[in-house]
Amino acid sequence: MKRFLSFFIFVLITASMDPGLSAQEASVVKPNIVFILADDLGINGLHCYGNEYVESPHIDRLFSEGMHFTNGYSSDPTCAPSRASIMTGQYVPRHEIYRVVDRYKSQPATLQHMKYLPPERHREHGQVGLALDEVTLAEALKANGYRTAGFGKWHLGRKQLGMEHQGFDESLEVIGHFAFKSFPIQVDRPDSMYSSDFITQMGIASMQKAVRNDIPFFIYLPYYLVHKPLEPKPEYLQHFRDKCGDEKIFSEEDMAVLAMIKSLDDNVGQVLDAIMELGIEQETIVLFVSDNGHYKTESELFNKPYRGFKGQTYEGGIRVPYIFKWPGKIAAGSRSSEPIIHMDIYPTLLGLTGSQPVPGHVIDGEDFSPVLLGKRNAMKRDYLVWQYTNYARYNPKQQSFASKWVNVIQQDGYKMTEDVETGKYFLYDLNADPYETNEISARDPEKVLELVKSLNAWKAETGAKAPRPNPDYTGKD
Repeated sequence: MKRFLSFFIFVLITASMDPGLSAQEASVVKPNIVFILADDLGINGLHCYGNEYVESPHIDRLFSEGMHFTNGYSSDPTCAPSRASIMTGQYVPRHEIYRVVDRYKSQPATLQHMKYLPPERHREHGQVGLALDEVTLAEALKANGYRTAGFGKWHLGRKQLGMEHQGFDESLEVIGHFAFKSFPIQVDRPDSMYSSDFITQMGIASMQKAVRNDIPFFIYLPYYLVHKPLEPKPEYLQHFRDKCGDEKIFSEEDMAVLAMIKSLDDNVGQVLDAIMELGIEQETIVLFVSDNGHYKTESELFNKPYRGFKGQTYEGGIRVPYIFKWPGKIAAGSRSSEPIIHMDIYPTLLGLTGSQPVPGHVIDGEDFSPVLLGKRNAMKRDYLVWQYTNYARYNPKQQSFASKWVNVIQQDGYKMTEDVETGKYFLYDLNADPYETNEISARDPEKVLELVKSLNAWKAETGAKAPRPNPDYTGKD
């Protein structure tokens, strides 16, 4: 009981704190922003995106009330690089958060079979994380009169590199589901409390605080759901056991994920209800995105019909849901097939809110607010690029890596992968073959050469680091 009371005292105290903003800042009239980021939610992880087994009525409502994208991408098939691209509006070579961890350094067999060493991740204050001299999305919005808050999974550095030092007026990082940990302080709460419920309460309290002070807000809610460990609420797991346990398609793993998506949907519903109760729906932008594709499950229920999963640059590893709502501005029930990517979110939110970028900060993303607002149907850029440098788990029997350094470019629906280890190129035509079943590089060598030229131009423009010879390479099993 004492821990339970301590938790609610903590919430009440944070909800009553004044942000200490100037009268000039408080007088700025701009739409509020609520940015909901799911973790490892695949393109087929929502009912509204076509999965009949998923229960996501609140996200489905958001889907019906706004615009959704059918060709929305993560900037990387894993979370930290994608989150860095969201926060900076930049390609991976600029922000230098190349990987979540350097798995190859603790895997001797992997290291000795790598011809090249990938670029090192950015380090500062003795740890890996987002550089403090980067201008984050939170910092850019704060410079334009917003009160900023973030609650959930940061994953871009702790201590000196934590959210509280990256432009957020109020923040708390949360890791895990039950018995979760929080940074920079470990908050008291009931042991049975789910982390997503906790950060939802924190987000709603922060909204209430900003509304009381009549200041536009940016609230970032990067949920830990549906990332592993598989820890569903018991009652929701039982719900899916009762509902569909007899169907052969469902494993216990599938039902656990379905239960966790249902919890995420509950939290989204609570946020949407709070916005309505506060009377700010018309002046609030809500966006819902995932950080990367779904992790591999036995049935691949949450990635199908696309090929691949988290940790791979096939479509199933990088294609994610995108939903934007702004009543009266973004047409309800609208959709776009334009290819967009995480780094576009930064300039798009600046565009939607009439905010100015901070001078000197390079933004690689494109503002697609004209598409959202119905002023234009197409993006201006020529191509999208992914640089994935995650060497891991060499298999001597198969003589292959579970993942390795690849550069990927997509232009006009053609998607080419450069295998850095072998120097080979692989080509798919997503227009005719969205599920990547037919490799066509031999059939269309001219398209390969065209895309290689564009990829090389991208490398030069972003300052992408060239592969370094690996002194530990032996090539022997």
